[in-house]
Amino acid sequence: MKFFMSIAVCSFLDLTCMPMVQYPVPYDSWNDCMQAAYKESMVIMSEINPDVVERNRLATKFTCTEAHGAKGLSIPPYMVYNLL
Repeated sequence: MKFFMSIAVCSFLDLTCMPMVQYPVPYDSWNDCMQAAYKESMVIMSEINPDVVERNRLATKFTCTEAHGAKGLSIPPYMVYNLL
């Protein structure tokens, strides 16, 4: 069974989120996918200006979705940064 990680940056000030970005890397287990999502969330948050994080109360929201014969989307992870 394979899982694909999806992450969005959200504002807890106005309860909105950027579109989820599905990463194209398949993970062999839910646990592996969740651990990768936590790590990638740390990378994302560390690359956003701290003033922007504070002002907008930003955080990540993520999930891992079981693959059912489908391939991951080819959306580069850096695109989430272009949306801010």
